[in-house]
Amino acid sequence: MTFSISSYLHEHGPSRSATIVAALKKEGVSAAAARQRVSRAKPPVYSFPLGLLPKGEFFLYLQDQRNTEKFWDNFMRDLRASGSVYGAAIDGMSARGGLVTKDAFKVISGAPILPIEGQLSVDVVAQTLIKASFIKEIETADHGMCYQIQPSLHSHGFGNMRARMLAEGVLLDAVREWARHIGMAGFNSIRIRGEADLKAIGPFAFDLAGPSYLLPLKGQGSQPGFWVADAFAEGMLEESDIQYFIRKARMLKSFLPKIGVMSMLVAESFTGAALKAGHAAGIMMATPKDLFGRHVGAALVTLMETLNNAAAYASTSPERLTQLLDTLTEIEGRAGNLRGILFELMAGYLARRDAVSIEMGVTARDPFTGKTADIDILKIKALGSEAATIEAKGKMPGGSLSKAEVEEWIAKLPTIRGHLRAHPTLREAKQVFEIWTTGTIDPDALVLLQSTKSKWTKSEINWKDGQGVLEVAKAGKEKAITDALYQHFLSHPLSEVNKTVATLPTTALPDFLNSTSTATAIVPYGVVKLVS
Repeated sequence: MTFSISSYLHEHGPSRSATIVAALKKEGVSAAAARQRVSRAKPPVYSFPLGLLPKGEFFLYLQDQRNTEKFWDNFMRDLRASGSVYGAAIDGMSARGGLVTKDAFKVISGAPILPIEGQLSVDVVAQTLIKASFIKEIETADHGMCYQIQPSLHSHGFGNMRARMLAEGVLLDAVREWARHIGMAGFNSIRIRGEADLKAIGPFAFDLAGPSYLLPLKGQGSQPGFWVADAFAEGMLEESDIQYFIRKARMLKSFLPKIGVMSMLVAESFTGAALKAGHAAGIMMATPKDLFGRHVGAALVTLMETLNNAAAYASTSPERLTQLLDTLTEIEGRAGNLRGILFELMAGYLARRDAVSIEMGVTARDPFTGKTADIDILKIKALGSEAATIEAKGKMPGGSLSKAEVEEWIAKLPTIRGHLRAHPTLREAKQVFEIWTTGTIDPDALVLLQSTKSKWTKSEINWKDGQGVLEVAKAGKEKAITDALYQHFLSHPLSEVNKTVATLPTTALPDFLNSTSTATAIVPYGVVKLVS
C-alpha cells in the first residue's frame, strides 16, 4: 500500500514534518524525496502558517483536527522534542498556572529580553504565540498586561495568580535572606521580583539577582560574578517545566564567559526526571524544606493553601493565622511581604464579625471600561444592604501608609464601584470603601484621604491606622488577633528602633548606614549596576 501523508495524520494525529519524513524513509523513500513530498503536501493536509518549529520544520494536520485537544497536545509534544523556545515559554507559563503578568513572562519565557543575533527576543516570542493562538492578552488594572495560555494546553491549574504571586514574594524574600546570611551574594545588593532596581543579568530576566564575590564566580580583579534564581510557590515541577530555566542558564554561561553565574531554581517539589535534567545542566535545585527546614517549609505550603482559600481561613479560628505568622517570621526578609499577606487575612477575620459573608482576593471588573482591580476583602451586610471593600496594608514595625499608596488605592475605586454597580445583587447596596493599615498614616496621605472623603458624597470613604485596627480587635475580644498585632506589628522592638533612627540627623548615623556602596559588572550589553 502506498504511504499517504493524510492517512498517517489520520492514524497518528497532527505531526511535525521531521516525524513524517522519518516515516517515509522507513517505507523506502529517499531522504530528499521524503522531504520534497512533505513540503508539497496539499489539502486535505494543511501546514500551520507560523513557523514555531526550528530548522525550517513545519507542523502538519488535517482540517478536522484543527484546534482539537489532540492538535494542541501533539503540537506541544513536537515543540518540546525540537527544543523550540516557544515550547519552553508555554511550559514555563503552565508551571505558573497558565496566567502570568507581562513582566513574569520575561522571566519564564527562556528568551532574551535584549536583541541577540540568532535568538528570538521575548517580545517576538510573545507576539508569535499570540498570533498562533497559543496565548492571549488580558489587561488588568492591578497587574497590567497579562498572558493566558490556550485552555487546551492543560496548565497545572493553580489558577489563583494573585495568591501565587503573594506567596512567591514571601518565598523570594526568604531566599534572599538565606543568601545574604551565607554570603552567596552581596549582602545589600540582592534584588527580587517587584523591586524597581532588579536588573537583567546579561540578556535575561530573573526573579532574583545579585553580584557574587565567591571565589569560583569572580572574574579578573574585583569583577563579581552573579547569583540568579527563579521561584515557584506551588506544585511539582516536571522536566518540561524547567527547560526555560536550563535554556537561560546555558546561554548565560556563553554570554558571560569570563565570570561565573550560579543559577538556582526553587520550587515546592520536583519530579525525579526534573531533578536529573537540572543537575545534568549544572543548576542548583532546592525546595523550601531544603533551605529552611521541614517546619518552615511546611508552613510555606500552608500559606499557599491559605491564600487559595483566604475567605474560608479568615472565617475560622485565628490561631491558624497567628501560628503561620509566628512560624514564617523566622524567615521573613526586609521586604515585609509576609506581614502584608497575613494582615490581610487578619483584617478579613475582623471584618467578618458584622457581615453575612466576606470574599477575599476578588477581581473586580467594570463592564463599561473593561478595567479590572483587585479587592482584598469584600464584606457584605444583611440582605445586601451594604457592600464594603477593604484594602489591607500590613507594615513592618514602625512603618507608615504613604500618600503614593493612598493614591494607588483611590485610582482603583472607580473600577471597583463600576463592578459593584453591575453586580446582580449589590447594585442597590450602599458602597463603602476602606483602607486599613497596621502602621501610622503619613500626614499628606491623611490629607488626601480627608479630601477624597469630602468629595465622594455618594459613597463612604473610611480608614483605620494600626491603633484603629487594634481597637476593632479589642472590641470583639479577639485575644489571639490582639496579641499578634501587638507582637508583630505594633509593639515589636524594631518599631521603636525605626522611630528613633527616623528622628536622627544623617550625621548621627553610623558610617555603614550613610554609605551607598555600589557593585558594578560589565556585561556584553551594557553595565549592570546594583546599589546597596
